Amino acid sequence: MFRVGMLGTENSHALAFAKEICLKEEYKDFKITAFYALEKAPSEAIIEKCDITGAVIVEDPLEMMDLVDCVIVTNRHGKYHESCALPFIEKGKPAFIDKPFTIDPAEARNILRTAKEKKVPITGGSGCKYSPQILELRKLVEENAFGKIYSAVINFPASTQSEYGGLYFYASHLVEMTLAVYGMDMLAVSAFINNGHITAIAHYDKYDLTMQFAASKKYASVIYGETDVDVRYLDMSSIFTVEFNHFVHMVRTGKSPLSEDELLMPVLVMNAIEKSLELKKTVKIER
Repeated sequence: MFRVGMLGTENSHALAFAKEICLKEEYKDFKITAFYALEKAPSEAIIEKCDITGAVIVEDPLEMMDLVDCVIVTNRHGKYHESCALPFIEKGKPAFIDKPFTIDPAEARNILRTAKEKKVPITGGSGCKYSPQILELRKLVEENAFGKIYSAVINFPASTQSEYGGLYFYASHLVEMTLAVYGMDMLAVSAFINNGHITAIAHYDKYDLTMQFAASKKYASVIYGETDVDVRYLDMSSIFTVEFNHFVHMVRTGKSPLSEDELLMPVLVMNAIEKSLELKKTVKIER
């Protein structure tokens, strides 16, 4: 039995993951044994909705150290992610760290360095990169199915005004989808705000593409290729299921589903977007 600790239960993602554990027979070897959040109410709600028995709500994350074998960190504000996850990683416990992985490149590097030193598997970030359309587009781009790519557009909402870390709270979704499809070798970004709407141009070696942080009700991808113009809507209905399955497989096997680049680069790109908005110029990705 793998005992799971959930930290940052104020996030709706915590309930989604708890339902995976509690309601699906294929995860019967996982059991939530401890909860932590800044307030008790969200944890109490999850316990009631998922009919969880025997779990405790702690006032300090360290109080659950001996009660869990792995952790799921879902705090809304990414500023808490390192402090919540790192003590468990240091003790050899696998961790899922929700989006944004962190809001500080130094914190992200510290988590990754510690996980490597301790040989502890970690995963996380946005589940949007597991949209079936994103996974298919990644494969098609890798196979050069569109011939030469001239440009592309993907949209997903984000705002600099969020109380949970501004841009970082939601931008990770779009940034991670972009990196998943077009690769981790993004060189720089140029970002603008017009009437409250953020547009970021991602500069790659062979093309530029647009990340539209538009507050639209639908999400879409457009690829302008040599052989075709590919247009498709993005379905997010299954992303929590896929993301949680990756976590389960990681805990069972001890192998992370994501590379260090896949966890670090979204933080670096968001940091560059933030700097570009502030400085009003193109900013290189600081690897």
